Amino acid sequence: MTAANLDAVGSQTASAPSALIQEQDGRLPLRTKIGFGIGDFAFNLYWQATTMYLLYYYTDVVGLSPATAGWIFGGAMLWDALCDPVAGYIANRTRTRWGRYRPYLLFGCVPLAASFVAMFFPTGAMGTGLLAFVMGTHMLFRTTYTVLSMPYNALMATLTNDSRERGSLAAYRMVCASTAGLVVALSTLKLVHIFGPADEKQGFLVVMTLYAVVSLPVFLLTFFSTRERVQPDAHAPSVRDALAVVLRNRAFLLVCGMGVALSAAGTFLSKTLPYVLKYALHREDLIGLALGVVALQVFIAIPFWAWVMRRTSKRLVALTGGCLGIGTYALLGGLGTPSVSVFLLLLGVIGFASAATLLAMWAMIPDTVEYGEWRTGIRGEGTIFGVIAFAQKGALAIAVGGVGHSLGAVGFIANQAQAQAAIDGMWAMLWQGPMVLLAIGVLFAFFYPISPGAHRGILSDLRQRRTASGTSI
Repeated sequence: MTAANLDAVGSQTASAPSALIQEQDGRLPLRTKIGFGIGDFAFNLYWQATTMYLLYYYTDVVGLSPATAGWIFGGAMLWDALCDPVAGYIANRTRTRWGRYRPYLLFGCVPLAASFVAMFFPTGAMGTGLLAFVMGTHMLFRTTYTVLSMPYNALMATLTNDSRERGSLAAYRMVCASTAGLVVALSTLKLVHIFGPADEKQGFLVVMTLYAVVSLPVFLLTFFSTRERVQPDAHAPSVRDALAVVLRNRAFLLVCGMGVALSAAGTFLSKTLPYVLKYALHREDLIGLALGVVALQVFIAIPFWAWVMRRTSKRLVALTGGCLGIGTYALLGGLGTPSVSVFLLLLGVIGFASAATLLAMWAMIPDTVEYGEWRTGIRGEGTIFGVIAFAQKGALAIAVGGVGHSLGAVGFIANQAQAQAAIDGMWAMLWQGPMVLLAIGVLFAFFYPISPGAHRGILSDLRQRRTASGTSI
């Protein structure tokens, strides 16, 4: 859809928007970009640690069955997903002297750290008591994570309304996120063995406490180095307004579908990879390296894809990275069980491709806020980010539960030599699931309607409406 098409639609749905749109230069100082981006380093110490190692911790350290561990993980993620729209709605209605979203970083960082450490706290409970402890601590962590992460995500749309600057913000946060992923992937198991050479539970507790402590000053830095420049809606949106923001926002619905597919694809890869390395390739020592290769390539690729995106479009970057990823997964499957060196090389290409799709997705989401305001007269960025987080985490919950269930279905038994059928099943899970899901994500990206020119047209139209209605800037 071209900018002209969008303007035609806008003239049919015109209403006086309530949010203030910046007339001034939307460019951001380097301090703000770094300060915002580094917040994702702290979030990804938590996210990557749970994504890469919590399922492994449950099965191989705590001793839960794969199916039980998978569904506990998935159930907690589903709870997390249900909390996201609620957290987004509440944050959207928050009014403080620090803004709508920044206060959550200040007051929520300590509860988040404590709940994260609690998941790895050794307990002597057995049976039902153990299951209750694992489920309870996991749900507590997911709740506090949502309370903090959702406002952080929405903050991105309030720092500037310049589409190019938002692409730059997405690049900064992804570089910081991938740095955390690299640290977690390469360091976690090594540090666990250092701090708990005879007791992995103790090792995990020390390492996760270290990650939690490191996150605290990072969140404070993000709080003090950012400012919400795009003003909120004059009146806090109602539930009906929130529904309109989502259901009448075609661009957001497409990005949401893309995010769901990418989240599920990444989950299948990260959750299956440790089992394939340990039981199919018999290289448990390479788990951290393999996960680190993916994270390192994301880190390396982000500046390149950001450069491409500034010269082309977010949609083109998403399509290019998605197609590259699909082709690499197909090659991985076609090779059967490759050598370790080839396997790591292909994982690196997957990481390179993932950088493009993830960067494009996070850069697209803030632009859908203005698209939604243009259609409905309501900004509702808290609702937008809350709903997409709900969709992504719901997909992740189902994917994690599916991985755990699939491991049980193929005959996997923890810490034992696996039957060939189990090995073949794990290998199929590694490439087939991500490839299909990534193809779905590419399909959603293909129909994304907001080009750089279209977004400029939307902002211009919003300013014209405000001038006509006499709204002050």
